[in-house]
Amino acid sequence: MEPIRFFVSPDQITSNDVTFTASDSHHLKVVLKAAPGQAVIVLDGTGNVYSGRLVTVTKSLSTAEITGKLHDQTELTTRITVAQALPKIGDRLDQVLQHGTELGVHKFIVFQSDRSLELLRGERRDKKLLRWQEIVRTAAEQSQRILMPGIEVTDSYSELLDEFERHDLVIFADVSEKQETLRSLCSRQRVAPRSVLICIGPESGFSPTETGLAKAANANSVSLGPRVLRTETAALYAVAQLIWAFSLE
Repeated sequence: MEPIRFFVSPDQITSNDVTFTASDSHHLKVVLKAAPGQAVIVLDGTGNVYSGRLVTVTKSLSTAEITGKLHDQTELTTRITVAQALPKIGDRLDQVLQHGTELGVHKFIVFQSDRSLELLRGERRDKKLLRWQEIVRTAAEQSQRILMPGIEVTDSYSELLDEFERHDLVIFADVSEKQETLRSLCSRQRVAPRSVLICIGPESGFSPTETGLAKAANANSVSLGPRVLRTETAALYAVAQLIWAFSLE
């Protein structure tokens, strides 16, 4: 039987054992029908991977003993961040988070653009963020990621622009761009960048003001091809293109 993979917080791990949360314990007992002795792989989300075996399994508390440290490597050699404007249809963002995690995205930035929905605030935003984090976590476990992708939320476009200088390559997907393609941009890079930021607009694209500000901040405005892609497709298409162009696997 394949080991069960779980991401946990670093403070749940000691040198000898792991204590699972009540939610994870319920999942182990009720959903996975796990029992003491079952092999597990525990990840702390920062790169540490441990092998172990379950000792206690109940609906409210489960523990495992650590039997060793693993040295798996499933991460991309370039750290890719996807900045996704909040789509008008909620499950489209879910797809970006889930499949982007499977592809190897390092971080997601969900932002409010001129033409996107307004981001939720307060407690409603906190609940939504918890749901997004759970989508990412489940996808990371399924795809055997070692690192847990982060999620940041901002309703300030200027904060997104501040991110540009933190990346070696900034890609701004512009449906009005008819000259340079993403493929062409990648072919001009002599070496694979250490970090890439991909900016994707909502269903109706970025506003002229947002496009102008991005270009002024030295973003590379590119076309993703002759067809108009859905916003969730655009993000995944761009990530896949980068993986292929720079041989990041």
